[in-house]
Amino acid sequence: MICAGIVTYNPDISLFKECLGRVAAQVDKVYIADNGSGNVSDVIRCAGEAGCCHNDIICNEDNLGIARALNQVCEAAYNDGYQWILTMDQDSVCDYEMVAGMIPYTDQDNIGILAPEVEFRTDKELIASTKKFDTATQNIRACITSGSLMNLKAWKQIGGFDEWLFIDHVDNEICTHLIKEGYSVVRVRGAKLYQRAGEMKYKKLLSGKKILLPYYSKFRNYYICRNSVFYIRKYKKEINVRHESCVLIYSQLVKLLFERKRWDTLTSTVKGIVDGFRAPIVDTEGEK
Repeated sequence: MICAGIVTYNPDISLFKECLGRVAAQVDKVYIADNGSGNVSDVIRCAGEAGCCHNDIICNEDNLGIARALNQVCEAAYNDGYQWILTMDQDSVCDYEMVAGMIPYTDQDNIGILAPEVEFRTDKELIASTKKFDTATQNIRACITSGSLMNLKAWKQIGGFDEWLFIDHVDNEICTHLIKEGYSVVRVRGAKLYQRAGEMKYKKLLSGKKILLPYYSKFRNYYICRNSVFYIRKYKKEINVRHESCVLIYSQLVKLLFERKRWDTLTSTVKGIVDGFRAPIVDTEGEK
């Protein structure tokens, strides 16, 4: 049996309805964890219209973070006897046959996550997509949580999503944790997810060329930096530390170069990096 879990936080209701409708048509049950949305009544109404049971909607009073909400829907599904759960963001839309494309691989041993091919889009254009491959499946190091089919036995074994992370690197952390414990993260060719990109802004280079860059608030940038450092420290034996460090440094330099609120970016970057180094590391066997 396969179910789905959708995490919501002040969703665009029209996009959420599309997300929910596509998902509900492909799984046996849909769980929803809302993180204190101001429009939670609309979320509940849409869920009811899609045939969701009121008891399967978890309404958190505050924003507890995506990791906590994901654990809530996974726990509910696990307790109800489900073996696999499709985890979804409110701003993702799955292809009509996405789940059907992944189901044939759910009986293979030691698969922790089955992931789709992903297209990242703004309202107007395609801005990125996952790399193409010729085989039916491909082992990968990490994937986004949205559109991923999670093996609930594996989720339970590793202790679930790391709730301390709150928002960023939640997907990378659980993928690396699963691989460390002997599971595979597998992308399935032909299973497609369409992911709404976050807020993007065009910036003009000195040459006159325009490039599209993501915009993050001071709050979000703090978690990006903090969790990047924490992730690198925690999994230094499992990942390419140099690559991950360069990605973090490069992304922050680009923000400082192009953002107007450079002081906010700088202070959130420094605070995030410092807190990432200060955070205690508990390894996957539970020892400090």
